[in-house]
Amino acid sequence: MKAAQADMNLKQNATIAKFLDLGQRLLSLFLARALPAVTGGAVIGVSVSKAAILAGAMAVLEVIQKLASASTDGELTSEEIAEAFGSKKKK
Repeated sequence: MKAAQADMNLKQNATIAKFLDLGQRLLSLFLARALPAVTGGAVIGVSVSKAAILAGAMAVLEVIQKLASASTDGELTSEEIAEAFGSKKKK
């Protein structure tokens, strides 16, 4: 009984770690794409906040679409996550 509970805790910890990793990466992606849009929006007279939100949201939604496509079996592997973010897993 304890072994099954320990296995369940381990699986939950891995799921939480994967969720936190995805959240951090999505936030970083949003910021990386939004910051250049702030400059561009200011130069051409577009509302800076609208330009930043649009650029960041489009980048995040693109990655979420790739993650959804990769998750047809209900599981996301580290390789699928790295590929959705456009990076290769380091060896």
